[in-house]
Amino acid sequence: MKEKLGFVIPLVVVAILVALPVGGASAAPPPVQGVRMTPIGTPTWKPADLHMFSAPIGTADSGYAEFGETALAILPPPNHIFNSTLLVGPGAPHQPPYDTEMGDGIAAMGLHHGVQFGSGEFSSGMGVWLTWMTVPAPGSTGSSPDFDSGPIIPNSLFPIRVEGASLHNGQMFDQWLAFFDVPALDELDPPFLVDGSSHFPVYIADNADFGPPGANLRGSYVFRIQITDATGNGWQVEAHFAVGP
Repeated sequence: MKEKLGFVIPLVVVAILVALPVGGASAAPPPVQGVRMTPIGTPTWKPADLHMFSAPIGTADSGYAEFGETALAILPPPNHIFNSTLLVGPGAPHQPPYDTEMGDGIAAMGLHHGVQFGSGEFSSGMGVWLTWMTVPAPGSTGSSPDFDSGPIIPNSLFPIRVEGASLHNGQMFDQWLAFFDVPALDELDPPFLVDGSSHFPVYIADNADFGPPGANLRGSYVFRIQITDATGNGWQVEAHFAVGP
C-alpha cells in the first residue's frame, strides 16, 4: 500500500461524473461533475457516492496525520469507528443503502466540494480528495458486520486492487497516487467472521508535496485510477479538476 494518501477502509457496514445531482432529503452535496467511470469486464460491485473536494491532509512534519483525522471525521461514530488496521472500521451495524454516507459527511464538515480549487487548497497541508463508497451491484447474498443476510461483496472477490496516478496538464504529476489492496474482512487480524463486505469506502488525495518540486500548480489535473477484483473485473475512474491562483 502506498503509505502517503491512498487509503481503503473496508467497513461493514477508493469518478463517474454524473451530470445530475442526487435527489431526496439528504443534505449531501451532489456528485461531482468531471468524473468518468468505465467498467472492466463484468463487475458485480461498483463505486457509488463519488465526491471531489479539498480538505486537510497534513504535511511531512505531521506525518500526514490530518489525512486520517479527515477520513474519520467524514465517516464518524457510531456507524464507523477507528480501527488500528483499517483506520475507519466497522461501528454500529446499520442497514443499506450506503450511497449517501460519504456525501453526508462531507456536507456536515462544510468542505469545498467541486472541480475548481485554489492553489492554497492543493498545498501547505491541504489536498484535493476523491472519495467513494464501494457497494454490491448486485453482489451476492451473505453475512456482513451489518447484517446476517443481505447484499455483499463476497470475500472471494478480494483482494481488490486500487492503483493510479495523477497528471498535470497532460504530464505525470504523481505516479504513486494510489497503489494498495483492499483485503477481505475474514483475512484481517482479528478477522471478521462474515461472508463479505456490505460496503467499503476508498479515500484518495494528492497535493503539491507529491508532484515535481517547485512545480507551477496552476492548470488541469486528472486522477486516473483502476480498481479490479480477484477475478480481473472492475472499473476505470477518471476524475478531472483544475487548480487556479
